[in-house]
Amino acid sequence: MLPRLHETTFDWLRWRNGNLLSLLNVQSRTEIIKANASALRDHAIGWCEADNLVCRPKPGYMAVMFAVDEQEFWTHLTKEEFDYCFKEIDEKTPLRSL
Repeated sequence: MLPRLHETTFDWLRWRNGNLLSLLNVQSRTEIIKANASALRDHAIGWCEADNLVCRPKPGYMAVMFAVDEQEFWTHLTKEEFDYCFKEIDEKTPLRSL
């Protein structure tokens, strides 16, 4: 199961390290995210609500941390995108640090 991460884990450095569109090698967003949900689940290492992030808070969104080739990065997903890709997530999961 994808662990829930503390919001301080989602910092500027990890945000700048990569992006979802590069990971998926695509131009369009929501449809491509849904079509590649399996790849996202394979690379996802954690999530948290984006409301209270230290870096780029975004109310109503979810922040998801990914790792590719030992490089960590994160991005915002809409609630719809997150729910589609990570259906098994219980938002009351306790926090965990990386």
